[in-house]
Amino acid sequence: MRYLFTVCIAATAALMFVSCNKMGSGNDAAMMRMDSIKKSNIDGYMKVTEMFQSGKTDGIEKYVADNIVDHQAMPGQKQGLAGLKEMITNMKAAYPDMKFTVNHITADSNMIWAQTTMSGTNSGPWMGMPPTNKKINVEGVDIIKLGPDGKATDHWGYMEEMKMMTQLGLMPPMGGAPPAADAKQ
Repeated sequence: MRYLFTVCIAATAALMFVSCNKMGSGNDAAMMRMDSIKKSNIDGYMKVTEMFQSGKTDGIEKYVADNIVDHQAMPGQKQGLAGLKEMITNMKAAYPDMKFTVNHITADSNMIWAQTTMSGTNSGPWMGMPPTNKKINVEGVDIIKLGPDGKATDHWGYMEEMKMMTQLGLMPPMGGAPPAADAKQ
């Protein structure tokens, strides 16, 4: 009797294992497809980042929709793909040695989130200001929404603009001036 009970338990466990594996195989295929989409989205972001660094926008339309909306556009930046291309060209002229480092990135089927560091030397005019020949090193965040075709349709972003302006010598350090050592209270 004990032998029969052990065989029944073993058979039930084997049946459950096989059933779980069959259920998992469909999920595995879906997970592999989702991983492939995520990888493709991240690869597209990295390609556009390379275009920022090089200043060359050939092929950007493969990754960015013509009517992309930049919700945090730079002052004077036009909307759409043409505005993005112009901004990339102007940024490269202002910071010829510009480098973008992607510190963290994640994606799902229609969104990309990235935390980056931008560094470079301002040796060309930027947004109507003459070059300062000073180095910058600032962090930023990009949030990209993708359309059904996988192209970027919306961008939200943050960059340490005040820190950048301070590094360029265009505004005083944040936090105000330090108190004078001989000031009486």
